[in-house]
Formats: sequence, structure tokens, C-alpha cells
Amino acid sequence: MAAHASGRTRERRQVAWAASAIVFGGAPHLFAVAPWVSLLVLAMAIWRIAAAARGWRLPSLWVRIPVTLLGFAAVLLTYRSVSGVEAGSALLLVMAGLKLMETRDERDRILVVLIGYFLLFAVFLREQAIWSTGWLAFGAVGITVALAQTARRERLLTVPAAVTLTGRLLLQALPLAAILFVLFPRIPGPFWAIPGANLTGTSGLSGEIRPGDITELSLSDEVAFRVRFEGPTPPAQSLYWRGPVLERFDGRAWTAAPLPARPRAPPAHGAQGAEFGYQMILEPHGQRWLLALETPLRWSLPRAALGPGLELLSAEPLRERIGYRVRSATGGIGAVTASAETLATNLRLPAGRNPRTAALARELRAQAPGERAFLERLLRRFATEPFHYSLSAPPLGAESVDEFLFDVRVGFCEHYASALAVLLRAGGVPARVVVGYQGAERNPFGDYWIVRQANAHAWVEAWLNGAWQRVDPTAAVAPERIERGYAETLAATPRVAERLWRSNAYINRLVLSWDAANAAWDRWVLAFGPATQDELLLALGFDVPQTVQLSGLAAGATAICLIVLAVALRHRTPRHRDPAARHYGRLCRRLAVAARPRAPGETAEHYAEAVAAVRPDLAAEARRITALYLRLRYGGPDAEGLERELAAAVRAFRPRPAHAPR
Repeated sequence: MAAHASGRTRERRQVAWAASAIVFGGAPHLFAVAPWVSLLVLAMAIWRIAAAARGWRLPSLWVRIPVTLLGFAAVLLTYRSVSGVEAGSALLLVMAGLKLMETRDERDRILVVLIGYFLLFAVFLREQAIWSTGWLAFGAVGITVALAQTARRERLLTVPAAVTLTGRLLLQALPLAAILFVLFPRIPGPFWAIPGANLTGTSGLSGEIRPGDITELSLSDEVAFRVRFEGPTPPAQSLYWRGPVLERFDGRAWTAAPLPARPRAPPAHGAQGAEFGYQMILEPHGQRWLLALETPLRWSLPRAALGPGLELLSAEPLRERIGYRVRSATGGIGAVTASAETLATNLRLPAGRNPRTAALARELRAQAPGERAFLERLLRRFATEPFHYSLSAPPLGAESVDEFLFDVRVGFCEHYASALAVLLRAGGVPARVVVGYQGAERNPFGDYWIVRQANAHAWVEAWLNGAWQRVDPTAAVAPERIERGYAETLAATPRVAERLWRSNAYINRLVLSWDAANAAWDRWVLAFGPATQDELLLALGFDVPQTVQLSGLAAGATAICLIVLAVALRHRTPRHRDPAARHYGRLCRRLAVAARPRAPGETAEHYAEAVAAVRPDLAAEARRITALYLRLRYGGPDAEGLERELAAAVRAFRPRPAHAPR
């Protein structure tokens, strides 16, 4: 009866540990899934623990199947899908709770704990920041403790003992994990916002701009990418990070031509100016554009190529953080062979749209002796007339360029780039809009540069003297935006919260220190690809190996690590032995003095009979204690009460030595 009660207590505690594994793995999803999901899983966990405590009957198959289908349907109705990070996490949580409801034996409980690992690692599909490693470590320890307790067939460990055991196991696995991370062969591998109902945009990048639709631009401190220059750094005026090239204009919006399915070789071009080499860590943005300084000459990504507008393109959309090396020339695009079709596309304007702008362009073009002089007149007009750079601008109507140039005269970079490109086209000069980023902020703690979403920028390229020339009208209106970057613009914004950390030196240093830690995490962990792996191996004194050699090196290092660990564990005396074996060992030591030592390979029953033959006076007690040991050792998991009885019996058994006087 006592053994049965002890078994129920043990089962209840193991079910609770299995439920805790779901909690450790599911807690990071708390604010990413619908509230009903969290409440449902919590309710199922509480019910299952109560069922184990009170001996309730678990749901039958006829109950579990409809409940499972209802859970699946609820997730589908909530998310309109069962795939993706959010919907997949919710479905996994619901299914984990349902699996907990049917746990009947040790195998089921262990399976629930393993599902907890899947839940924990699913967090990294959504969040990969450095702070998430803290939760990974905490959650991994918690779930491993639950696994250690759930898999035990004896009395459960105390919480400190279980945590100590788990820590020892994880520390033993750490060298192996580090070796595989470093040596295992690696496979190569928000932007301009769409305006919402409130006519507010967030700085960033996309393949379309609509000047006049976005009336307020919010400067985001979110990191777009980080750059580490290999040598000298270009001046701030040359930090133009090239993104999409927009050549189509419908009278209001500028859009990029559809990207080719596979990046093709661009027209022949020659670079001008100084060359700079640098490493990029680009945040995922779901598009194919790879940011690079004008003009990219060489790059490390094997499946990347220059597009038709000389933008660097990836073969696939960027779904994860990526690292690559580039070498660029910053003096402009230089000589480019442009086809007649390309030039015609960059002269095209919709008929009848923005008539005042077209008339002004024709007037200024007639007064100018050449295309260069015409461009200079346009830039002088922006610089001398009352145009203002601002993050807030009035909405514009159907003839957005006309209203901006003649009525409003307030806007941000996309307003000025759009207006200048239309003026140039109307004056017979092929022009297009390029969007990307301008400027960068140096982080002294890591000696690298940060480009934020607030650095998003738009400028113009004009076809002059047989080449595309970069022209930035924002530099004529607000030169401080180009010379000192977006921090100057941010300092002038009326939004106190957005400039607080910039104005406080202590907060600024703290932010940059944290970003340096994130940059190291991104570079050496998240973006640890073939190039970074080669760099690390070179720093460690290895030649850059081929894939086969790297695989052999990884296998050899893994084997050495396992051998060292096996030897260390082989010679390590365990601090805690099996309780039954510990008590029986004490009995054998006392019987060795009172009768005779136990022979190697002698079973417990044979030894008890041998003791009885030598010392008949000890026969009854030796047989009784041996029977307790055998029941505890081989009688199954429901024997917790027997351990206390065995311990008390061995403690009380103190026989006299064989030759001691009686």
C-alpha cells in the first residue's frame, strides 16, 4: 500500500516536471501567440497534474481526437494558416498541451519533455538577438532538469541535485558543441514603408516611392546593416549605399523594373575614384537587394551578381542575416554602355501630368548652353529658393511634383529626388531615382560603422557625357544631412523621445556598447558563414581547408573530444551511487568482517546463503535485508518506501566480528 502511494506521488511529480518543460519552452511565445493559446495550454497542464494527484481517468481516444481537431481548427481560424512562425508556434503549443493530456507512462512523459525542446528552439525562428541566449540557457537547463527527473525510475532528485546534474551534463557537451560550430563545413549561403491610413511612414527601403502620399517620416534607429572597413574609410559625402534603381514613373510613384529571375551580367562599366574594401553584416529584409557602396567591383557571395541598374542582387530573397565582403569604387559609376531602350525608358514621362514642372524644365533647358549647365541651374534653384528639408510635409494631390515645386516646397529626400528626376527628363536628360542609404555612424567600441533605417535616402542619377552621374538634390537643400548624416536631422526633430539618447552622452555610450556586443554576436554567431570560418581558422594558424579537409578536421576533433571526455568520466568516482547499491554495499562491508567477503560475481542471494552457512546466527537478518535489497533493486519504480526500510535495516544491523567474544 505504501509502495503504491509512493508510486502515485512519484508519477504526479514527474507529470509536473513534464508540464514544466512545456512552460520553459512555451513561455517565450507568450506574447507572440493568441491569448487563448496560452490560457488553453496552461489549463491543460493544471488539469493533467490534478489528474495524476487524484487518480482521475485520462481522456479516451474518442475524446482526444475531436479535441485535437478542434485545436487544429482554432489555430487555422485564428491565423488563417498553420504554417509560418506564429501559426506554427501556436499549433505546436496546442499539440504539446494535448500530448500532456494523454501521458500515461514514462515514454509519453519523456516525449512531452522533448517537445519542450522544440518549443524553445522555435523561438529563434522569430528572435535571434543576443539577449535571447539568456533565455535559451535558462530554458535549456530547465527542460534538461525536467528530462532528468522524468526519466528516473528511482526516487526523484532534489531540485539542487537535479540542477547540479544538468549543469554537469551541459558543461560536458559544451566543448563538443563549440568544435562542431567552428569546424563543421558551412554552406554559402523595415525599409521605405508603405503608407498606412494615418499617412505616416517609417524610414527604410523598398522598390517603390510615392512622394506626397507619406506626410510624416519617422526616423527608425533599427539597424539596417553594419560595416567594417578593411583599411581607410571613405568620407561621409561618399557613403552612398546603393539599393533599388527606380526607372518607371506614372506621374506620382516611382517603381523599379521587375528583377530578373537570375541576376545577369550588367553592361560594361568602368569605376572611378578610390577603391575601398569592407565587410557587411546585412539584416534580413525579404528582398533580393544586397547593399553596397557605389560601385561594386568584387564580392564574396557566389550567387550574387549586378543587376541591370548596377545594383548588387542576391539569387534569393534575404530571409536571414547575411555576411559578405565587397570591394567598391566610390567615385561614381563611371563609363557605362547604356542601350537606346534604357535611355528611352529614363526619358519617359506620362502625358499631361505635372504640366507646370514640364514648362519650367523646358524654359530652363532653353536658357542653358548644355546638359551640365541645365543641371546646375536646377540645383541652384533648389539651393537659393525657399525650399526646406523636413520630416513632415503636407499631403500632395494628383499633380504631386507641381504642387511640391511651386506650392509646398517642404519635403524630405524622396520629394527632392522625384522632382529633380522629372525636371531632368522633361528637359531631355535621361534620369532615374536610386534608393538606398546615405552615411553611417562609427561605433568606437567595435571599430565598425552602423547604418540605420533612418539613413535611408533617395538620390538621382542623370545620363551626362555618356555616363550615369550621381546627383543628390538633398545636398543642395540640406547639406548637413549629407555631411553629418541623419543624426543632424534627428537633433532637429521635435520628437523628444527620438533624440533623447543622442543628447545624453552616457546613454549614447551605453547604446553603442550594447550595439558592439550585438555586432560581435552577429558576426561570429548569426552570420558565421564560410568567409568568417576561413577568417577564424587563419587567425588560429590553419590554412584555409577545402570542404573534405574541413570535414575530416571536424571529425577528428570530435573524436578526440569524445575520447578525452570518456577517459575523464571513466576515472571519475561518482559522488552519488544508486541508493539501493549504496545501502547494500554497506551491508556487504559489515558481513565481510562478521562472516566472509563477497566473492566477485557472486549474486546477492548466493552471498546471503554463504553467510548463513558461516554464521547461522546472522542468517535470518542477512536473508531479510538481502530480500529488501532485491525488491528495491528489481521490483520496479514503486518502491520508494522500501528504500527507507532498507536504510533503517542496514543501519540497525551491526553484527560482531567472527572471532569477537560473545
